[in-house]
Amino acid sequence: MAVVLTQEELKELTYLCRTGRLYEIEKWIASGKSLGVPPDVRKTILQTALETGFHSLIELVARHEGDQAVKDAALQYAVRQAQMDVVELLLTHGANLKSVPFLDALLTWQPKLIRFFLAHGVDAIKDAPFAQAFGTKIRTAIGPFLEYKREHPELAPQLQEQLDCALRHFCGEGNLKWVSLLMWAGGDPRTIGPVLDKEYTNDPECFTTALEEACYSGNVEILKRLKPDPGRDDLAQLLHKAALLARKNSVEYLLGLGANPNDKANGGSSAIDTCLTHFTFESFDPYRRPRSKYAVWRTLGCIQALLEHGAQWRPDSPRDVNSVRRSLYECEPDVTVDVLQLLIKNNGCSQQVIQELLKPPRMKEHLASKTWHLARLKLELADHKQKQARPPAALLARFDRWPEGACRRNGGHHRKGDRAQAEAGDDHGFHRPERNALNRCRSGGREQDGDDREVRRQAAADGNVRFPVGARSDAAGVQAGR
Repeated sequence: MAVVLTQEELKELTYLCRTGRLYEIEKWIASGKSLGVPPDVRKTILQTALETGFHSLIELVARHEGDQAVKDAALQYAVRQAQMDVVELLLTHGANLKSVPFLDALLTWQPKLIRFFLAHGVDAIKDAPFAQAFGTKIRTAIGPFLEYKREHPELAPQLQEQLDCALRHFCGEGNLKWVSLLMWAGGDPRTIGPVLDKEYTNDPECFTTALEEACYSGNVEILKRLKPDPGRDDLAQLLHKAALLARKNSVEYLLGLGANPNDKANGGSSAIDTCLTHFTFESFDPYRRPRSKYAVWRTLGCIQALLEHGAQWRPDSPRDVNSVRRSLYECEPDVTVDVLQLLIKNNGCSQQVIQELLKPPRMKEHLASKTWHLARLKLELADHKQKQARPPAALLARFDRWPEGACRRNGGHHRKGDRAQAEAGDDHGFHRPERNALNRCRSGGREQDGDDREVRRQAAADGNVRFPVGARSDAAGVQAGR
């Protein structure tokens, strides 16, 4: 068992090292005293000498240090401090270079130190050190990497995989600068493999390419830098990847290159299928409130771009339609109306598919407040025996001359049910001016202020017309004017 210093000897020797007493330490060693520290002391005498930066002192302590683990720890410290002369000194006195991870040398940003490690036979393949260095944006590692790759052609495939792994990482991050650097260094955007810092991609089923990662990121400039080729690449598959996260710009770019949006066996579009079920993933609400069309604008824009380029929604089974319904149920009814409008306007699906989508009672309940909008799209939620669609409340209120509580002038009878009668479409018993205004509401026409005043003038001329309580003097003024 090696002899260790006592607490008093440790304090004395540490003081001599920190003050640079070289000759006193030589006498200490010549007298046969130990340099070993107790196990509970973290800092060794050699590490204390390294902190001083006194080259002769470091050389003296390293030459007489008998513990290999202490030398290796000191070498690792010197590498992290990028002290090239100290590294060479420690290697001369028995330190093991392979005890230091090559990544530590790469993280120093010192090309001379990196080349020194490579020249002394360090393992540049284990744990993918170059890929990790590129992932941390160490630009000075590119030169030694290319040199080492040329000098060792037998390791070229493994080194190329590290380069491509880093390229996939930066494509997913959307970093155009480093994508350009790695493409210049020889990165291949079409090789398939894991992505740096994503553990789940170690599964071969999750392997991707740099082109696919660029589609996920949505950065069109990176996608252009990778130069997808219709003759070499499956643009339809890339289109599906871009639609998966509703990347509208990438979708439009791929469609411009000639990507076929209808890539399914039945002539439908897998990208449309993906977008229609993406509403639940675009925005997260911890309170689970319905998503507005402003919260899912990316998905709506992606659907519009696909439909304008001829994409068709053709579900493979009723289960696919159910998935779309579940996605729409978590949104406001306006989102469903916008989707239906896009599908009908661009002939994106058959009428039978739309009817199947609107068939369940829950969907009818979901769109109950949008019957007027659906009527303009020539869509009906209920049977023909039910009452016709009511105009929007804002449009109906514009011509509402009989609010609840208003009284008639022919005897003062209260007609509190007038509003409900009008909303239900029952206009029996109303006078002609009132009925004309109500019919204009139902037809969706917008009357000008002058027409509105003409209706009031005609109503004032008729003595048996209902007015709000506060509007009698107004009506009398109109009669006086005539």
